[in-house]
Amino acid sequence: MIVEGKVVVVTGAGNGIGRALAERFARDGATVVVSDFDEQTMNTVADGIAAARRRCDVGNAQDLHDLIEWVEADIGPIALMCSNPAIFGGAEGGGLDTSEETWERSWQVNVMSHVRVARQLIPRMVERGGGYFLQTLSAAALITSNSWMAYTVTKHAGLGTAEWIMLNYADRGIGVSCLCPTAVETRPGQFDEMPDIGLVQTADEVADITVAGLADERFLILPNPAVGGSFRKKATDYDAWLERTNGRLRAMGHDFDTAHR
Repeated sequence: MIVEGKVVVVTGAGNGIGRALAERFARDGATVVVSDFDEQTMNTVADGIAAARRRCDVGNAQDLHDLIEWVEADIGPIALMCSNPAIFGGAEGGGLDTSEETWERSWQVNVMSHVRVARQLIPRMVERGGGYFLQTLSAAALITSNSWMAYTVTKHAGLGTAEWIMLNYADRGIGVSCLCPTAVETRPGQFDEMPDIGLVQTADEVADITVAGLADERFLILPNPAVGGSFRKKATDYDAWLERTNGRLRAMGHDFDTAHR
């Protein structure tokens, strides 16, 4: 997937990985459409790369539908749809105490946004000979660790959605890549109080790795190579992987809900 000369939509483009991807795609010659829930950050990024823009809450079905219809009608056929927004956990502890509201919002943003994008775009892409989706997921889609419960579960579901699309539409010209990063620094010192976090990368580094992965049309794009190793160990001996990961989390002092232990 080479973006030069093609229409690329980036949701969640106001900051972080979405911002870095939008800027990188623009440098590579794509016609970039910048979208974000936060209109101020969206405009800052769009102004910086002279891109079209439209505010969108991807968790809102009508918003997402209207964004795609507008781009297809006014900008051009979407060749690459990059879905970046995520709900991380909410104001609760992130474990069993996660509220119904946070679960619902996580499901709409982290899963149903991908489903709705596919439902709307795949028939059009198939008709015109192909198209591509980039889903920004997380290492948490592959290996459960100390991330929030709703985030972990819905990211797993997002990966399943991408697998289903590939298995059913790859032979009709549809491609999917799942970007699964670990710690990505979006502001200086973000992880200073987390010495055990492991590899920390910048959003620009992740964007460069993503572009290389898209060029090779890799289904899994893993900025942190250690994730692939852990995923292989998980598949080889699930029980041993669970035991090792549990021990690592306990050594880190991690416990979402001590009252239930």
